[in-house]
Amino acid sequence: MLKDRVEAIKAADYSLLRGLCTLLSPERIIGEAYEKIGRFASPSQEPEIYLFIGFFSPDGFVMDFQGKPVICIGLERFKDFRLLHVIFAHEYVHYLLNLADGEVPEGKSIHWLLVSEGLATLFPSLVFPGLPLSDYFLFRRDRLNWCQANESRLKEIYCSGRFSPQELMDFYFKGNPDMGLPPGAAKYLGFQAAKRYLAQNPEANLSRPLLDKNSILSIEIGSVRKTV
Repeated sequence: MLKDRVEAIKAADYSLLRGLCTLLSPERIIGEAYEKIGRFASPSQEPEIYLFIGFFSPDGFVMDFQGKPVICIGLERFKDFRLLHVIFAHEYVHYLLNLADGEVPEGKSIHWLLVSEGLATLFPSLVFPGLPLSDYFLFRRDRLNWCQANESRLKEIYCSGRFSPQELMDFYFKGNPDMGLPPGAAKYLGFQAAKRYLAQNPEANLSRPLLDKNSILSIEIGSVRKTV
């Protein structure tokens, strides 16, 4: 049970993390990353950033706190801080999207999920270039290889209308072993869509879609070629 797992945790279990934080300050890493990130996309309001040690929390996420979005970094699973700046940049995009004008229609939730995750993956690669592509996806290399090799299959799943929005949500967060579909794979479609958006709008940058939900929803994921 979860309660038993939590109660079994001891202070000594965090000794490696304590040493890591002493050697490499996560506050400093995030502060330096934020200075660079702000040159690419300035927020309408400065983000509040919370670093904490919790129980089984995600490495990074955005949540509503006292009526406004805040960026959270859960430190307990970090073995090193090599990608902390990438994780922060990813969550910074989600923070901006929470502040963006407009609303997401109920029927567009999947489209919103894929494009927003794609933008949050693309943005760190522009701010911090030079890392392996899998690092920006926060994927193992083999999962990214699968996505690249199965892009057409992902489009068939997500763009054909064969599956309900709830099924597609479940596919994204849980995967589907029967279909050989790993969790999060459709993020690759959103990433490719965001790249096309910038390529087709050479004078554009990411600031516009990050400030307006309708701009996000106008970014096309892809289409399935129909056969006769």
